[in-house]
Amino acid sequence: MSSSIVCAPRPCAVAFPTAREPRPRRRRRHRARRHHRVRAMKPSVEPSRARGGDYNAAAETFVDSFFYDGEVDERDVERRGLVRSCARDMKRRYGARVGDASALVVVMDANDSKKCLACGGVEVRPYVGAMDYETLVKSGKAGGIAEERVRVRPIVANVATAREARRRGCGKAVMRALEEECAELGFDECCLVVEARNRRAQSLYKKLGYKVIGSEREAAALEVVDGRAVETTTKTLIMRKSLTNPAENIDVATVGAALALLAFVKVQQDAVLDVLFDFGINLY
Repeated sequence: MSSSIVCAPRPCAVAFPTAREPRPRRRRRHRARRHHRVRAMKPSVEPSRARGGDYNAAAETFVDSFFYDGEVDERDVERRGLVRSCARDMKRRYGARVGDASALVVVMDANDSKKCLACGGVEVRPYVGAMDYETLVKSGKAGGIAEERVRVRPIVANVATAREARRRGCGKAVMRALEEECAELGFDECCLVVEARNRRAQSLYKKLGYKVIGSEREAAALEVVDGRAVETTTKTLIMRKSLTNPAENIDVATVGAALALLAFVKVQQDAVLDVLFDFGINLY
């Protein structure tokens, strides 16, 4: 009887680990290959100043992103006209003849030298507070404004990212390059104008530290309606970021809302702990 008890379980104890031994190695190799593919797909974002044909490529990216949201028809005559007009405007505002007080920054596709992934420009303009002085003059509202109230400010405009390049850091890279341009020009701030209805752009700018300092209720604008560009008006916001004092970029309202939310969560947590304590569960 004693011999049957001793020899029965031994074969199973030896065979079981050898059957499962190779499985973890196969899973590790699969994860390593997949992780390697993800790293290889990450693009390289290198902003640079526009030159030559970059203006036409940037104009095409801006028009397609701003007016058509990336859904375009290459044969659209109205679109081609908008691209040509935008390219002329960019060369006039940011071209080499303007001088060092302006710049157009682009991120070009490494695989296609004629494709612009993102763009943005900065130019120095006279402002009265948060209002463009030239706009006030054209509207007849500049009368009585003292010259000492007029100051020049670096204004960022024509910021756009191609639809296929979104969520890759191209827009942030362009904004950082434009802020560096503003600092090199001797400014301690960077300002921009954005449409009030463009929530996606506002979200990006707020994450980068921009705060709303003013607005214009009826700013001149273009809009594509039924395939045709028409002049219209829209509400715009003027946003500002300090380049020397990060404390100025703190959004007090957002911080206050976050603190209120944390306080509410804390109160709810204490209430739950009190209820559990009443049932004999002490988690304090």
